[in-house]
Amino acid sequence: MSVPMRVLIVEDHSLVRTGLRHLVEEALPGAQVREAASLSEARLRLEDIDHVLLDLSLPDGSGLDLLAEIGQRVAVTVLTAFDSPAFRRRARDLGARAFLSKDARPEELRGALLGLLEPPSVRGHERLTPRELEVLRELGAGRSSAQIARQLGMDEKTLYTHRRHLMQKLGLDGTAALLRYATLYWLGQGRSN
Repeated sequence: MSVPMRVLIVEDHSLVRTGLRHLVEEALPGAQVREAASLSEARLRLEDIDHVLLDLSLPDGSGLDLLAEIGQRVAVTVLTAFDSPAFRRRARDLGARAFLSKDARPEELRGALLGLLEPPSVRGHERLTPRELEVLRELGAGRSSAQIARQLGMDEKTLYTHRRHLMQKLGLDGTAALLRYATLYWLGQGRSN
């Protein structure tokens, strides 16, 4: 008999917490879900937690503070309205396993939760060219298109062609799915810097 996943939702808006709870319970049947509306409440509810869904903007401080404390020992998915490459890099540096915008669709959160149970495999990667793997790695590291193009010595049009090929070869539906996949790939196995 397996132990159910224990999830802590750290979000200051009650309606959002309720919706997240519903999505977690749907994606992970049998999950034990706890809730916290602040950093101080979260710290009291962290015992034996496997996964934290963490908002960055909380009434008593930044979720990044909690992430810095727990990111190396607990799987954390950052949820925020401030989706920028800088926030993604900072969250990853502090140990976040995934990063989702609050604009994400419910199925994207479900996918992230299920993906955290098992990082992306190399299945499908054998069809990728070395250049596509470089682009995937750079996307996962949170770099902008301009930064990637400059770093890899290509123009942005060529970069977008590589991105389109990655989505086709990996069976991903859209840029948001590609960025999520790239982030999990980078965190799970492709991280080189």
